[in-house]
Amino acid sequence: MEEFEVPVTYKGKEHIFNGRLATFTYGYKFYVDVDGIEVVLERDDEGNLRAMLPENTSEKAIEKGLIEAIIEVFNAL
Repeated sequence: MEEFEVPVTYKGKEHIFNGRLATFTYGYKFYVDVDGIEVVLERDDEGNLRAMLPENTSEKAIEKGLIEAIIEVFNAL
């Protein structure tokens, strides 16, 4: 897997998250570590990126706006 940094501006603050790209026969997924929680980004049937969070994230919640800001970074590429 290819590793890279994801620079995100959210609520006026700069964040750098670690990301990985996993390629498959018919597609790819991005894995982004957001404060210890692995968020998986993949394309849906319409070609838009969607985020999937592990089910055990009830201890720490990731703000929806932060997820949207991360998706915007990938859409700008």
